[in-house]
Amino acid sequence: MSAALATAEPTQTQGPQDRGTNRHAPLLGLIRKIVAYGRDLVAALQRQNTAAPTMQVALCFGTFNLALIIARITRGLAIAARLEARLSRTGRAHTPTQDRPTKPAKTRPARPEPPRPPKLSQAEDDAALLRGLPSAQEIAARIRRRPAGAVIEDICRDLGINATHALWRDIQDAIIAHDGSMARMLNIWMAQAAAYAAAPLWGGQPPSFPLSPSQEATLQTWATICTASTGPP
Repeated sequence: MSAALATAEPTQTQGPQDRGTNRHAPLLGLIRKIVAYGRDLVAALQRQNTAAPTMQVALCFGTFNLALIIARITRGLAIAARLEARLSRTGRAHTPTQDRPTKPAKTRPARPEPPRPPKLSQAEDDAALLRGLPSAQEIAARIRRRPAGAVIEDICRDLGINATHALWRDIQDAIIAHDGSMARMLNIWMAQAAAYAAAPLWGGQPPSFPLSPSQEATLQTWATICTASTGPP
């Protein structure tokens, strides 16, 4: 494991205010651990003070572009913060009905649903992200009406989280329990593997510098996934 990933182990954090008051407390606790990991990873990458990430980090993100990696992590943290706010707001237990004053029902005119942002290709999404991070309104539109499991998939993609991550078992359970798709998560990993294999730094060829046995095994695993995803020539 690279130094950046090794120093970015998930921090055990949980909001005590959520215990017993929010039906989403376990999911909120997991999101906070993911956020702590993302922040630690950004700090570790910045401490390295290098122009390109290590191979292990590039494997997780499908690119050697360090600026893009940090931008993705930043966006992922923003998405996670928005999801946390949504779950905290909608999942909190209400005051019992008999203890609340009765108010007459109000009829509000229906608001038109804002259009969803257009779906971009990975190259278009990366280019837009390098031009500037999305605004809070754009993040809100991105996750509006999407189940929490699907939003967590986006967070995992932006933070480079895969099945080798220490939190993966809990993340997988959360994706499944909250209407996400493991098939989509697999597609994300395969796309990252394909992008990594074609990364400009290598020109599609393996690196010439020595690799450790664990790095060689990781590279072989991702190369196999990439081959399976692209099919025969």
